[in-house]
Amino acid sequence: MRLLLRLASLAVVFGALTPATAQVPTIDSANLAKAQEIATSTQNILTSDQQILQYTQKTLSAVTGDRSTQAQGSLAQMALGGGFSMAQAPSLGSVISGGALSFAGMSAGSQNMVSTLINGLQLVQSITGLASGNPVDAAYKNSVNVAATLSGLIASTQSAMQKRSQAFTQGGQQIGQAPDLKGSVDQNTQVQIQTGQTVNELNGVVNNAVTAANQANLDRLAAASAAARAMKFSQ
Repeated sequence: MRLLLRLASLAVVFGALTPATAQVPTIDSANLAKAQEIATSTQNILTSDQQILQYTQKTLSAVTGDRSTQAQGSLAQMALGGGFSMAQAPSLGSVISGGALSFAGMSAGSQNMVSTLINGLQLVQSITGLASGNPVDAAYKNSVNVAATLSGLIASTQSAMQKRSQAFTQGGQQIGQAPDLKGSVDQNTQVQIQTGQTVNELNGVVNNAVTAANQANLDRLAAASAAARAMKFSQ
């Protein structure tokens, strides 16, 4: 019994003298590599998101905002920016119907040309002494008025064409200089507007030509009517 007690005591003593050992942490290489891969991928995603945000902001800036300064200037002066415009032309229909001649809107050279034609008409009237009530005389007077107005319009249009040609050349030099998409779109819109105004000017010229041709027909009818009356037999 005593032997057992001594052995137990020795076991307790030796157990007390043995140092206690703590748990040593272990490294899982596979988990560490996976964590590093996830961190790298996350960083790449954040970098890509920042780049996408920058491109999105640049795109938004390129398609929004005011670009009036790029779409104005010489681009907005190509069609009607300088010189004569058909909107300023005197009414040819009013002249044909006996209205007074108007020099409004015409250039100085056109006014001189019209004045020369009118002076010629007055000279013919003073030489012939024809009465204004005669249909042929009235037709002749209207023809001269129409010719004078058309001559003024042609001279004014020719002068305006030179100025518009210069304006189109200057406007064309701006094409391609827009720094972004919206500037290019706005410049293209301005060019389309100027093209429409130019076509409208052409329509005005054609309308005057048609009106003048109609006056020629009226003059022939007046002459035919006068000839028919002259040949009419009366007792």
